[in-house]
Amino acid sequence: MKYIVLDMKRFSIFIFFLYVSVSFSQSKNEKEERIPLSEFPKVARNYFNEFSHQLKYLKLYRETDGEKHSFEAKFKIKKLYYSIEFDTMGKLEDIEIVIKEKYIPKTTLLEISTYFDTNFKKTRLLKIQKQYVNYTKQPDKTFIHHIVKHPNDTHTHFEIIAEVKTNNIHELKEFTFDKDGKFKASRKVTSSSYEHALY
Repeated sequence: MKYIVLDMKRFSIFIFFLYVSVSFSQSKNEKEERIPLSEFPKVARNYFNEFSHQLKYLKLYRETDGEKHSFEAKFKIKKLYYSIEFDTMGKLEDIEIVIKEKYIPKTTLLEISTYFDTNFKKTRLLKIQKQYVNYTKQPDKTFIHHIVKHPNDTHTHFEIIAEVKTNNIHELKEFTFDKDGKFKASRKVTSSSYEHALY
């Protein structure tokens, strides 16, 4: 019996550290560093040439989020703020465009609002983005150019940064919903990545 109890204690400790590990991996802890074009993935450097005359405030970043490394280009075109993320090899990960709540379709917004009302006592939306992932057979460069020319095309997800309250706990979290407003995932935004998350 003593041996079994000892094993249960070890098992409990293992589960605790596993939980902590999973919780940590589900936190948004991004850090970014401004970089010159020469340090951006070579394959993606010329992706913006076709619409460079329209660009405003183009800024390039190297990002780390835990063990994940990526690169991001941020810019403005026709009053829309874009962020385009690539992996370390220059493969497109996603395109995001900042929007206002009023531009979310009513039925989709109702679905999102229902999720927040059901799970939290209070919610304040701080940043909303339409997210596009290239599930097509188009090359990344072609897909990027298409979205820039047609920003109202059907997107794949919504990404929302929100301040939520449960009991007496306030948290800043990042939520992902599909294009119809169905909840997909969430993770906590750490204080170290607060400003970066909202930009």
